[in-house]
Amino acid sequence: MVQYPRTIWVVRHCEREDNIDHNWRKKAEFKKFHHDNSPLSARGKKQADELANRFKNVTINHCFASPFDRTIETAAAIVKGKNLLINPEPGFIEVLYLCEKPPSYWENSELKKHYPDVNENYLPFFTKNTLPKEDFGDEGCIDRVGRTLEHIFGNYHGDLLFVSHGAAIGAIHANLVNDFLYVGQATVSKFVETQKGVFEMKTTSDSSHLSDQRNLRPW
Repeated sequence: MVQYPRTIWVVRHCEREDNIDHNWRKKAEFKKFHHDNSPLSARGKKQADELANRFKNVTINHCFASPFDRTIETAAAIVKGKNLLINPEPGFIEVLYLCEKPPSYWENSELKKHYPDVNENYLPFFTKNTLPKEDFGDEGCIDRVGRTLEHIFGNYHGDLLFVSHGAAIGAIHANLVNDFLYVGQATVSKFVETQKGVFEMKTTSDSSHLSDQRNLRPW
């Protein structure tokens, strides 16, 4: 049985390599990546370390992340040392009009090779083959994200961490507090579920843990 209140943490991935270098895929170390799956930049890796410090003493019972590298890499920094596995959930991927068809994220077994804290046995709510069609635009993912949240809330107890993308996090806000809000990269939003299906937003797009709060690209 779920005990209330419980905390829902929502983190947007850190800065991507393609944010700073439009020719990033020409570099040898990035040739294996498709255009929709940019890993973190050097600044993004530092932001991830600062997020890890932010969450160092925070209890998290379950972690779910979009399976793109930038979100898994961000989540991996946060859960390191917590004896906690990352559940790769395609329901939280980027809005589909910005993805390849199908999205180019790695399957769980491949993610596990690069990120040891990935739960390769996690059975996701959505897969590449079952992702629903979406309307064009950032708000097109609201229904998909809402269905993912409903599944997770109904099957996982305790305090939860979601690591996702700008539009999908806007959709999380829309589903929990009926307000589609954009957040900056590497920022933290906090919700408290006070009773089943009733959420209070405590903070959104908090960047107080970052040493450099410039240009966090909220759009």
